[in-house]
Amino acid sequence: MKLTLAIPAHNDLQYLCRLLKRAAALGCADHIIVVDDGSDTPIAASFLLTASGLNPSNLTLLRHETARGAGAARNLALKHVATDHVLFLDADDLPTRELPHLMTDLKGHTFDFCIFKHHDTRMARQRVWGPMPHDQALWRMAGVGVGALTSVSQHAATLLCLTANYPWNKIYRTGFLRDNRIECSEIPVHNDVELHWRSFINTRHILASDRIAGIHFVSEDGKRLTNRSGVERFKVLGPLQKIAYEIDAQDASAFALPFFRFTIGLFDWISNNISSDLQDQFSHLATRFFETHIPPAIQEFLAQDDPILLNRVLHRPPNSIPGQTGD
Repeated sequence: MKLTLAIPAHNDLQYLCRLLKRAAALGCADHIIVVDDGSDTPIAASFLLTASGLNPSNLTLLRHETARGAGAARNLALKHVATDHVLFLDADDLPTRELPHLMTDLKGHTFDFCIFKHHDTRMARQRVWGPMPHDQALWRMAGVGVGALTSVSQHAATLLCLTANYPWNKIYRTGFLRDNRIECSEIPVHNDVELHWRSFINTRHILASDRIAGIHFVSEDGKRLTNRSGVERFKVLGPLQKIAYEIDAQDASAFALPFFRFTIGLFDWISNNISSDLQDQFSHLATRFFETHIPPAIQEFLAQDDPILLNRVLHRPPNSIPGQTGD
């Protein structure tokens, strides 16, 4: 089993070198593709090789002359992947010592993707090693939290799809992504939502590993993409609409409720993180999506399941959403 690491980078040279050095030490990848997404100072392959100790034959460096975002960078890397499997990492992520063991576990198995656990640095405050509590609960409910490798049932998949929509917690079969034309959205933020959901909708065989094979570093200083609060957040509506159409076209009804639940939660998160002058405009767009794309039966379920959340997202008074009744 051969693996490529695909890594977008934009002015992240220090973190990128740390990642490449760790990957070289672990020997966890047969090839690494770095996409320099318009860094102010172009990244030099010679510098990366010297800093990491990688063999030149194991590294490909590509570049966007102007920054196009992590989604576009991942898509460019995917076009150049020559191995059967690929793992997307961000420049400030780190593989752990569990990744080589996971690769050994996967030898001889056929799968579209393997989802694995990762450590979120926000958990360090609680001195806990592993994912955020919401994700931990989903793993437990899915019944795939014990044992190194588990085949995922459809029921378990409808729970695991609600874990954080990250590209760096899955090893993909390259042919699966290409055959189904699955890629990231080329938008400034939330570009990995499409990759995550379309993978679950189109898969025939998922494996899950409880090995914590990666570390995701979360910046809390307000300087990274996660912390943006502008109109660029609105662009996620395009991919969400695309996913909604695909669920309907493929009759992937098992994922309809989880996806629309996720969507309402994402709308609430965006509403709480965008500038106050944009909140009314976003609420209007969220309402239009709700009314246009969410089937009436699911609208009613969502209204009964969490009316406070839904009223908050759609900026409506209590008991105004179809399916809601007063006490």
